[in-house]
Amino acid sequence: MIGLTLLLILNNDLGFGILFNNTFIHDDLGVFAKIFILSSVLACLLISQEYFENKKLNSFEYYLLILLAILGLLILVSSHDLILAYLAIELQSLAFYVLATFKRNSAYSTEAGLKYFILGAFASGLILFGSSLVYGFTGATNFEHLSNLFLDNNLIKAGGVSALEISIVFLAVGFLFKLAAAPFHMWSPDVYEGSPTNSTALFAIVPKIGVFVLFVRLFHFSFYNLIDSWQQIILFSALASVIVGSFIALKQRKIKRLLAYSAISHVGYLLIVFAAGTLEGTQALFFYMFIYMITGICIWAIVMSLEIQNRHKNLSGLAFLTRVNPILALTFTLLLFSLAGVPPLAGFYAKMQVFLVSIESSMFLVSSIAILSSVISTFYYIRIIKTLYFEKVSAWNFYIPVTQIISVIMGISFLFVILFFLNPTILNLISYKMAAAIF
Repeated sequence: MIGLTLLLILNNDLGFGILFNNTFIHDDLGVFAKIFILSSVLACLLISQEYFENKKLNSFEYYLLILLAILGLLILVSSHDLILAYLAIELQSLAFYVLATFKRNSAYSTEAGLKYFILGAFASGLILFGSSLVYGFTGATNFEHLSNLFLDNNLIKAGGVSALEISIVFLAVGFLFKLAAAPFHMWSPDVYEGSPTNSTALFAIVPKIGVFVLFVRLFHFSFYNLIDSWQQIILFSALASVIVGSFIALKQRKIKRLLAYSAISHVGYLLIVFAAGTLEGTQALFFYMFIYMITGICIWAIVMSLEIQNRHKNLSGLAFLTRVNPILALTFTLLLFSLAGVPPLAGFYAKMQVFLVSIESSMFLVSSIAILSSVISTFYYIRIIKTLYFEKVSAWNFYIPVTQIISVIMGISFLFVILFFLNPTILNLISYKMAAAIF
């Protein structure tokens, strides 16, 4: 079904259209976002198949919930109205809450789902309250209508900016909760750790692009003339995410919690270019997002394939992987270098774009802090590599062999990580078309 949906999107001849009473938009931004969402979900399901069977989670309800989450994300990236956007967020969030608690016999999974539900509902409430304030002040919820209203600076001055600023703060905080950006990240490590690994992979890879597409549509299109009201909030959250993700991850000894803080750090880099509010910044955002998604698919495939006897959650369980499966260890090492931004890998090119955009936007302090934090975050990636190659343990660990389908997915995604450094033209063109749909 996911493959058929992907084919339908690829063969849709409609270039641009606003449908269903101006609540649903079809443009390049939505089309490419849908393609990446469906492709990443399909890859996540393929790499999770062996995990399903080993953990006895292979029930039909799981796939129905994933389909509901996909439906919510597809509607989300094409939303052109605050009401439709809120309904789409709730649809995908409710499915993810259940996916987090799918390991019913585990207290950790239940705790993760409960935290995800409570804080996710709180974030949805903030978004809904912010939307109601926008509607109460302007009488409109459609993105295009809001953009036209805010073109008139005299209207903003007459009505008072304070009411708009309050609504923008609520909307921004709600979206930052959904993105697990600091200081609204407290749920993310616990949810990553307690959820089944296949659900964690979905949380880490798929939803962020949907939220960022909506974020870009609303703030870069509708609220662009109010950039002074929201830019400082985004920059504060971006710097907090980069710093928190870099420093707190230094103390982590569990793989999934470490990857959770790594994700928080990467969200910070995405928010930096988002706060720039330029075409180049939005293009760099989507380029970075796609590289992160491709790298994440390969990393989570490795994490799920490393099912060690009751020890696969700790970094010490990675020892002896170089002797048992040296190719897998080398792949893992290169992917970690890509996340750290080391050439010649695609992660270096993505981070370089982030730093160049921030410098061109005269955000010199932000650029300096981000670069220094990137250097610090490299330490915990190198620590994993040190564990892989140099850790001394007293007993051997036994690994489940990597299946053929996981090997294929890992090989394709790793090839893209190399290819997009050598020739990033295709991805640059795609991300530029997505950004141009807004500007």
